[in-house]
Amino acid sequence: MKYLVIGLGNFGSILAETLTHRGDDVIGIDVSEQRVEDIKERISVAYIMDATEQAALHSLPLGDIDAVIVAIGHSMSASLRTVAALKKLQVKNIFVRAIDSVHLSILEAMSIDQIFIPESYAARILVDNIKKQRAGKNADNSGHKAVLAAIFQRGNDKPQHRCRKHDTCRK
Repeated sequence: MKYLVIGLGNFGSILAETLTHRGDDVIGIDVSEQRVEDIKERISVAYIMDATEQAALHSLPLGDIDAVIVAIGHSMSASLRTVAALKKLQVKNIFVRAIDSVHLSILEAMSIDQIFIPESYAARILVDNIKKQRAGKNADNSGHKAVLAAIFQRGNDKPQHRCRKHDTCRK
């Protein structure tokens, strides 16, 4: 599959690298030259680009992309402007990181089907593992070990998935 990851901070770069390691093609973009430099050798392609500009996004091969992931975590405004530009370009399969509950509400009003809050998901994983350990069970964190390790080593971004299509994702 081919993905476009917009925002290559802690969460976005881990996401882009993980997708690449799993055999997917990843185009990563960020306004920060340093972030692009840091990741360009570890993903398929990385560009310095302002994703809030519709013309810039239009220059990408959006028709070949299976999913766009807006992983911007520092600015609600930048995230919303990016999503609006993608919607105007009629991009399908947009996944968006919500920064907080207000951002989440706005994204839902924009009819974004896939919204994720990384911090919520990581917190749930950690609570589940703590409870398993306290209950005397071996916490099976093999599926989440890399995520949690990356979180605690690289910053405060923690993955969570919230999907409007599947009630099971809303836990």
